[in-house]
Amino acid sequence: MVARGPNDELLGTGLYREGARIVWRRFRRDIGNLDGGWARGALAQAVDRRKVKPARRLVWSEADALPGLVVDQYGKHLVVQMTTLGMERHWEVLQPEIQKLLQPEGIWLRRDSPGRKMEGLSHLDPVAIGAVPDQPVRVEIGGLEVPVDLRGGQKTGTYLDQQENYGKVAAVAKGRRMLDVFCHTGGFGLRAARAGAQVTALDQSEASLQLGRQAAGWHGLSVKWVEDDAFRFLRGVRKGEYDLIVLDPPGLVKGGLGMEAGRRALGELHRQAFRVLPEGGILATFSCSHRVGKEELWEVVQMAARDAGKRVLRNETLGQAPDHPVDEQFPESEYLTGFLLGVK
Repeated sequence: MVARGPNDELLGTGLYREGARIVWRRFRRDIGNLDGGWARGALAQAVDRRKVKPARRLVWSEADALPGLVVDQYGKHLVVQMTTLGMERHWEVLQPEIQKLLQPEGIWLRRDSPGRKMEGLSHLDPVAIGAVPDQPVRVEIGGLEVPVDLRGGQKTGTYLDQQENYGKVAAVAKGRRMLDVFCHTGGFGLRAARAGAQVTALDQSEASLQLGRQAAGWHGLSVKWVEDDAFRFLRGVRKGEYDLIVLDPPGLVKGGLGMEAGRRALGELHRQAFRVLPEGGILATFSCSHRVGKEELWEVVQMAARDAGKRVLRNETLGQAPDHPVDEQFPESEYLTGFLLGVK
């Protein structure tokens, strides 16, 4: 569907879905179809703007002019997530172009994102195209080889948006007692342990912790893995027990009625972290919700620090990896923000 602005200026060609949360999503700025030739060019541009890495995001939805399509690469395999009807209807056009360009051994196609419900789409069973291993594959992510469960992992296998931040936290971790909260498979904790930190990694998912244990075993790293609720665990931690804490929670702040409850939960996490951290401690904190950007997260940090009688120094502002580019005309493409803070 071609759209024009209030002065009859051309906005471009997009995918129209009546009743969806976003009814029109642009895929090209001119007039034309989403055919094989256009798909070939869009995919090639998306791949060309990424650095070559063993694990990387190759297609990031609207930011790569393919609204509702995410493609992550793990070595010789791809995991694809589709969240819009337009991408589903054009999958037969996109799939051969993806295979010709990237020549993967296998593609794991997922259509189970929560975002599908807001688009009026149901969840569909995953599909294996080619050979997709049942067991986790070994892939280098953020400078460390780790196991990735392509079929059963969260999102599109695992999280690739923190790759740059792993190293930034590890750089300040040597000799510290670290608590990695919502650790998932140990992204921050494993790199910090390799850098010389004494690490406790906390998560509610035993399946995720098991992958972390496997990676630690491969590299001879000592990490204490704890399966527990983050809020309960933090309330039981003694003041000064850790001097480096990472808070990387899931999207706590939802829209509508969940907004206020999510902000309260985020505030409680930070109050407990500041209660524990001594003077000279470090907090790395993140929000993966577009609703809690830099300004909102900084407000939460300041209020929690004040409640705990602490002061904070903002040493660095952190964000999503470059292979998750931000389209300034689609602000929702910027969703991960964080701070590396010093505690006074």
